Amino acid sequence: MKISFYLALLLSGLFLISSCGGNQQEQKAVNDKNKTIEVSVDSLLTDASALDGKIVKFTATVDHACMHGGKRLTVFGSIEGKTLKVDGTEKSPKFVSGLMGKKVEIIGTVKKVPGTHVADCEVDEGNEIPEVAYVIECIDYKEIE
Repeated sequence: MKISFYLALLLSGLFLISSCGGNQQEQKAVNDKNKTIEVSVDSLLTDASALDGKIVKFTATVDHACMHGGKRLTVFGSIEGKTLKVDGTEKSPKFVSGLMGKKVEIIGTVKKVPGTHVADCEVDEGNEIPEVAYVIECIDYKEIE
């Protein structure tokens, strides 16, 4: 009788441990979103290096949505001629071409990358490629109406 009681107790403990462990990835994503720093897109365009590695939340207007896999947005604020790249990740929703010209709210991590990372189909021949650049690795986004 005692053996079956202890066996049942052990099995219920194992079940409890295994059921709690399955949501760690989802819980990490929720915790990451709760640690966001609200910023303006203009502050990121001016000096993103101050927030390197931090999770930020901002609103911007979409200038370009990459048609090649839906994995990159180019957004802008009020600073003339300055744009910021937002890279999709495997966990973020794909960007759709219908976002062009729309306002979006983005949550993502500021990342320092080689300048060649941002040189894509939008770079004009006259533009110089910077040595380093900053992009936002998207965690989540939504269109603002």
